[in-house]
Amino acid sequence: MVAVLEQREEVQRPGRPLLKAALVVGALAAGTVASILRQPGPGALDTIWAEDGEIFLTQAVRDGAGAFTTSYAGYYHLVARLVAGVAALVPPAQAAAALAIGAALVTTVFAIAAYGLSGEYIGSVVGRLVVSVPVAVLPMAQGDVLNSPANLHWTGLYVLFWFLLCRPASTAGKVLACAGIVLVVGSDILTGVYLPLVAFVLWFHRDRYAVVKAVAFVVPLAVQVLGLLTGASEREGLAPDPVRAVTGFVLRAVPTALFGERWVGQTVSTRSLLFAALAWLLLGAVLVLGLRKVVRPRWTLVIAAGVHSALVYVAPVALSGIATPRYNVAPALLVLVTLVALLNDVIGVRVLAALLLVVCAVNFRVDNARADGPDWHTGLRGAEAACAADPAGTVSVEVTPLAAPGWHVALPCDYVDRK
Repeated sequence: MVAVLEQREEVQRPGRPLLKAALVVGALAAGTVASILRQPGPGALDTIWAEDGEIFLTQAVRDGAGAFTTSYAGYYHLVARLVAGVAALVPPAQAAAALAIGAALVTTVFAIAAYGLSGEYIGSVVGRLVVSVPVAVLPMAQGDVLNSPANLHWTGLYVLFWFLLCRPASTAGKVLACAGIVLVVGSDILTGVYLPLVAFVLWFHRDRYAVVKAVAFVVPLAVQVLGLLTGASEREGLAPDPVRAVTGFVLRAVPTALFGERWVGQTVSTRSLLFAALAWLLLGAVLVLGLRKVVRPRWTLVIAAGVHSALVYVAPVALSGIATPRYNVAPALLVLVTLVALLNDVIGVRVLAALLLVVCAVNFRVDNARADGPDWHTGLRGAEAACAADPAGTVSVEVTPLAAPGWHVALPCDYVDRK
C-alpha cells in the first residue's frame, strides 16, 4: 500500500528458495536460542512465569481443548493457549522447557515475519533489520515478556501492523498473513485499535485479498467483543487514567525504543527524563530534516506507524491506569518503524542500527524476578512426593515470581506421574 501510494519501484530479484529456506531456519534457531539464553538465574528452561503456569498450563492440563474457550483478564489468548496446549502434552518434567521454547519460537517467527513483510515498504536490508531484530531481543520488559506465552500478544500487536499492510505476491504468503491476523487478534482485544487501518486498507485496495484480510481481522475481534458483552470475558480493576497514558508514552515508550530499559529505567527519575528529552530531540531533529527535504521520508508509513504507536500504548494504559513495562513493547517497535521511514536514508538508518546494536547488547541479559526462581524441577519433585501419598489428589507447584500471594500451578497427580 505504502509502495503504491509513494510510487516506489520494486526491484525483483531471482528467487533462491533453498538459500532462503536455510536462512529462515538459521534465523529461527538463532533467535530462539538467543531468547532462551537471555534469562538469568535457573534459566528459562527450568522456570515458569506466573500466568503461564497458574492460568495457561493449569487449564490446558485440566480442560484440554476446552481451555481455548476460557478467557483471561478480559479477552481470549489464542496463541498462549496453543503453546500451553503443546506443553500439556509433554511429560511434566519438560513442561517448563516447552513453554519457554514455544514462546521464544513464536517471538522469533514474529521477528522473521516483520523482516520479510517490511521489505515491501523499506528498501534497505539494514532498515528491515532495525524493525525486526529488536522483536527477538527486546531491550525492554524482560521482567515478564521474555519467554512467556502469556505475553506473546505484546509483540503480536506490533507484527499485526505488518500483517495488515502487506501484499504478498504468493498465495502461500497471503494465507500465512491472514493466519497471522487471526492468531494475533484472537489473542488480544486491544487489536481493535487497528480497526481504522483495516478499513483504510479495504477502501484503498478494494479487492478480494483486502476483503479476506478484513474478515480475518473482524471475526476474531467480534469474538473478543462478544466475550465481554455476554460476560464470558470479564476484566476487573480498571481505573482509567488518560493522563498517565500520555505521560507514559512520552516518558517511557519512546525513550525505551531508542535507549532500552536498562538506561531509561522503569520509574520517572532525573536520568529517565534526560533520556526522554534526548529521544524526543532526536525524533524532532529527524522530522525537521524530513520537512526540509534533507531526507526523503515515506510519509504514509511515518504517519501510519507513528499514530498506531501512540494508540497501542494509550489504549491499555488509559483503560487500566497502569503503565507497566510490557505496554512499551509494541509502541516502541512502531517508533523504530517511524524513524526508519523518516530517515529513509542509508547513512541515517545505519547510525540508528548502530545505536540499537549497542542498546540490545546492553539489555541482552538483565536480572529480573524470574531469575529468583523457584526452579521447576525442585517444585515438581515436591509434587511427586505429595502424589505418592495421595495418587488421586491434586497438587500445587509454586512458580515465579516469588511475590505475595504467589503464583501456583494446580496439577492432578495422574499428570504429575506421567513419564
